[in-house]
Amino acid sequence: MKSAFTLVELLVVVGMIALLTGAVGTSVSESRARARVAKAQAEVKEMTNAILGYEQFARAHNLEVPELDIDANDNDLKFILGKAGDVDGVKIPVFYNGAVGGDGKLRDPWGRPYHVKIVAGQVPAINAGVPVETGYYLPNIYRLSAEEGAQ
Repeated sequence: MKSAFTLVELLVVVGMIALLTGAVGTSVSESRARARVAKAQAEVKEMTNAILGYEQFARAHNLEVPELDIDANDNDLKFILGKAGDVDGVKIPVFYNGAVGGDGKLRDPWGRPYHVKIVAGQVPAINAGVPVETGYYLPNIYRLSAEEGAQ
């Protein structure tokens, strides 16, 4: 009767465990990368909706939509963050409740500030073919490095 495992049997078991661990580790890192992209897309969508919400609010109260081409920060985006206070007796509500870092920047999941561009005037709509009054883009997805974009 055999009382112990042979060296070959132990090596096979250790090899199988290493193979499974490698497969799980790869899928976890890919899941994290996909989660970062999904989080960034959700934040961009929220910021976009906030800018559009402010645009509607500004039209109703005869306020101006500021033109911007900046890295997102709490000072320049105070009009959607609820930090603008009263403008001409009108209390500006909170349109975006995103996390602002200690340095006042709104950062993407990779730690870079979002870039916001708002252009007043007639900007052609991308799909509708009808011009809109305010255009904006938050193009962080296009600023990814080659390896981040591939994940």
